[in-house]
Amino acid sequence: MPLMMKKQRDGSFRPFWYGVYVDADGKRKVVNLNVDIRGTPPDSGSLRKPGDATFERSRLKAIAALEVHQNEARRKGRAEHLTERLIESKTGRSVEYVLLADLEARWRSMGRDTPASEAYLKSCDAAFRRFRSFMEERKDGVRFMYEVAKEDAEVYLADLQDAYARKTVRDHVKLLKKSFERFLPVGASNPFGELVGRRSAAESTMVHRKPFSAEELGVLLETAKGDDFLYPLVVTAACTGLRRGDVCRLRWESVDLDDGVLMVKTSKTGADVEVPIFPALREVLEGQKHDGDLVFPEAEEMYSKNPDGLTWRFKKLVAEAFGEVKAEVPENHCGADEVLEEGLAAIETGVSTEKRRERMREVFSRYADGESVRAIVKQTGIPKATVSTDLKRVEESIGKTFMPVNGGSVKDQVRETSQVSREKGQRAASVRDWHALRSTFVTLALSAGVPMELVRRVTGHATVDVVLKHYFRPGREAFKEALLGAMPEVLTGKREAPRPEDELASLAAKLAAGTASEAEKARLRELAAGV
Repeated sequence: MPLMMKKQRDGSFRPFWYGVYVDADGKRKVVNLNVDIRGTPPDSGSLRKPGDATFERSRLKAIAALEVHQNEARRKGRAEHLTERLIESKTGRSVEYVLLADLEARWRSMGRDTPASEAYLKSCDAAFRRFRSFMEERKDGVRFMYEVAKEDAEVYLADLQDAYARKTVRDHVKLLKKSFERFLPVGASNPFGELVGRRSAAESTMVHRKPFSAEELGVLLETAKGDDFLYPLVVTAACTGLRRGDVCRLRWESVDLDDGVLMVKTSKTGADVEVPIFPALREVLEGQKHDGDLVFPEAEEMYSKNPDGLTWRFKKLVAEAFGEVKAEVPENHCGADEVLEEGLAAIETGVSTEKRRERMREVFSRYADGESVRAIVKQTGIPKATVSTDLKRVEESIGKTFMPVNGGSVKDQVRETSQVSREKGQRAASVRDWHALRSTFVTLALSAGVPMELVRRVTGHATVDVVLKHYFRPGREAFKEALLGAMPEVLTGKREAPRPEDELASLAAKLAAGTASEAEKARLRELAAGV
């Protein structure tokens, strides 16, 4: 009965016995028997000769452990063989065991109603690679999908929750659940099938875009006039609520200047939307050249090559309009070497996985020894973003800052005006990017009394819930004024009469929407006569 003693790189024996056997498929297997090698082995190192009495007793334990492995392999082989024969007889298809290493290729080659984008497929590739790295670290030798247990999925879920936002975790687990359902052999249990999420808690902590108020929108547009490339795009997005890509890819065939409407098929959902052309948008459109299919050809080219560049330019615009960053050194600022022990202790207790702890210990120790972030990246090969995130997380854990405090730079202003930080060292959430203009359009329209059905006709949303949950985000004052205007005076008390110009605008919006009563129409004529 073959046993093995494996040597380490330094020539010494590993502390455990190893066994060799042949499984039901005729494959040679080498397993760690988890039995300690005790006593003194034979001088030659050959197991054909005996060692001392303690060594021989550990040999007997290893033999017994190996027999258990062999018997289990025979039993499993017979059971799997019978199961496979039953499945083949019922379905007419042979049972296939998919390797974890093949997940990316399998998922990419699946048939789909509509082709998946390359960006989506790349994100799936990254998710599969992360899970495979986790399994390699957790269980050496696991190669097939059916070898992943429910306990592995639960530990992996906890690992994700420690590193990512809740929505990212849900999307990641949803992908793995679907892929296991698709590629596991018939009858195999899906390890991700029984994981239960906390939908209500996740939604309550979701970070939404922050819409611009009417006054802020005016400041933003006035600031954008200094950028001939950006200004037409910002005006179009603000006047239509269209997504960034739909603005950049807007075609002249979708523009009807005579009737004053845009007819656009949105790229994300394929919905046909109809948007009125406001005067500010008409001025922009009439100022564009008509000698091509695209309204904004330069923007379309930049969007196709570098969409993040467009986002960055817009955030710089927001920072220019609203940013006021000042460099102030916090009271608790100190040197990294002064808090080395405190930081290492925080890493040990606050990071759940050994792989991440080891990386963060190395990054923080090197930084405390005086190495710069650039030097750490060069010496370790760890990405710069990861190094910075790890150091920032140590700062948050100990409640002290040791990294340089910058202020007044463009990056600082962008960060201050367009992002909010999140817990557990997760990436900052963007609250004032291009999509904030879409939220602004919806919020201003609904706050002004435009009916929901007309707003949905413009935005292309299928349900009211989506609009209210993700796009209608009125500010506190606007929300208060809307309620005060709608509730009876017995609850709200007497209110000041609205300014004539505000009342006129409100009544005109109702008339355009077809919701004005006869009394409101008469009031509108009265106000208009006095203008």
